Amino acid sequence: MRVDSGDFMRIAIGVFFLLFGAGLIYMFLRLAGFFSAASVLVQNVDRQIVPVLNRLQTTMDEINAELSTVGEMTQSANTAVGAVEQTTVAVTHAIAGPVKKAAGFAAGVSRAVSTLFQPKHKEVV
Repeated sequence: MRVDSGDFMRIAIGVFFLLFGAGLIYMFLRLAGFFSAASVLVQNVDRQIVPVLNRLQTTMDEINAELSTVGEMTQSANTAVGAVEQTTVAVTHAIAGPVKKAAGFAAGVSRAVSTLFQPKHKEVV
């Protein structure tokens, strides 16, 4: 039997397709292993992240409760400051009038006393 170039070409193409098919099978097996490992990784992350998210939610709830308490304390302090301000204004109005009158009276008395005891100037004509 004589092998010519056509037979050699058919054998070469057959071997090529067999090697190509074996390469594809190997590649798909490796890809399946990769996806399997990725699936396990996602499951592990899911299993670990859910408790973390639950703890985070609990922490956020506690923070919100504390902020609510701080808000109430701030409101109470604001009310106290308002009351102190009103008291200060009332005391200022109650004291300011008499103090002004007393200061005016004292200035008048001082002026009167200084005028009374001032030496008399003679007019020069």
